[in-house]
Amino acid sequence: MKKFVIEREKLKENARIIEKKAGVPVFAVLKADGYGFGMKQMAEVLKETGIRMFAVTEPEDAQRLRDWGYTEEDILVMRSTAMADEAYQVVQANAIATVGSPEAAQCLNEVAQGCGMQAKAHVKIDTGMGRYGFLPDQYAEIKKVYTACPGMQVTGIYTHFHSSFADEAATRGQYKQLCHIISQLEADGICVGMRHAANSNGVFRYDDMMLDAVRVGSAFTGRIVGGAKYGLSRLGYLESRVIETRTVPKGHTFGYGAGYVAKDTTRVAVVPVGYTDGFSVEKKRDLFRPRDVMRYVKNDLEDGRGKGNIYISIAGHRVRVLGHVGLCHVSCDVTGLDIKNGDTAILDVNPLYLSPLVTKEYV
Repeated sequence: MKKFVIEREKLKENARIIEKKAGVPVFAVLKADGYGFGMKQMAEVLKETGIRMFAVTEPEDAQRLRDWGYTEEDILVMRSTAMADEAYQVVQANAIATVGSPEAAQCLNEVAQGCGMQAKAHVKIDTGMGRYGFLPDQYAEIKKVYTACPGMQVTGIYTHFHSSFADEAATRGQYKQLCHIISQLEADGICVGMRHAANSNGVFRYDDMMLDAVRVGSAFTGRIVGGAKYGLSRLGYLESRVIETRTVPKGHTFGYGAGYVAKDTTRVAVVPVGYTDGFSVEKKRDLFRPRDVMRYVKNDLEDGRGKGNIYISIAGHRVRVLGHVGLCHVSCDVTGLDIKNGDTAILDVNPLYLSPLVTKEYV
């Protein structure tokens, strides 16, 4: 048996730290099933701390939250879309749509009018993230969203920081672009509504960029891009157990490719966890600027991977994984330790890559 264990009190304490630091209302970002922590359970705990605004990327997730009883909360769908079926889902969920292009504005406006409703929307400005949003030089089109779409009530405007964890100059540049658009709209007599830009790292690194609200996701889990801690607790661990212990002779090999050769007689504990459970799995390293490469090297040295070693905890002992991590199993060196079948094994895993067969348990 294995389960991913999430400590409720740690999540609550992280939320309290975030809310205090922000000083403004917080959108709790629950994309990707709450970053792998379970959207429903995570929303329940965060609501207990006073969170009343949520953000998702999938329109159907907004409806799920409504179906689970979140009928009074604001729910922002952060995907700008020109697809009528998605716009319809957002409207029917009474969620806040993101509008990031003339096509998305036209689509939402027509869908809402066809439903006999007025959709709520926030305008998205693309200041460098490169996904959704009006470009800063599209001022005329941005203004039309506020003034020429009777099927929409625009209640906010925002952007998305791409490097708040590493590049202050770029982040401040993005913030300046958003503020310039806001100033233009206000000069034309338009009330822009709720302004927001800061994300998880932005909340902790830039006190002057909170605006009217912030959007926070990974910080709730204590697993922030860039590795900063900010006093937050790292949330969640995989719990399994030793299913077999055995002794192998010197020279015996372990794992696919015989990745490790025993240097002496070795006592081994087998734990039924592998990369299908998110263990020793990480997002592809796809940044190659010098500072990114240096950060990767630093992280590797800190967690031991720089030496090719991976460790887990068994019965409170830190033990080394022998050979390559398998799909469903790892073998660990427990020589000289009082470890037996059935002992608890604790592993740090990436919850985004957890097998759907692994139960998530809030404790």
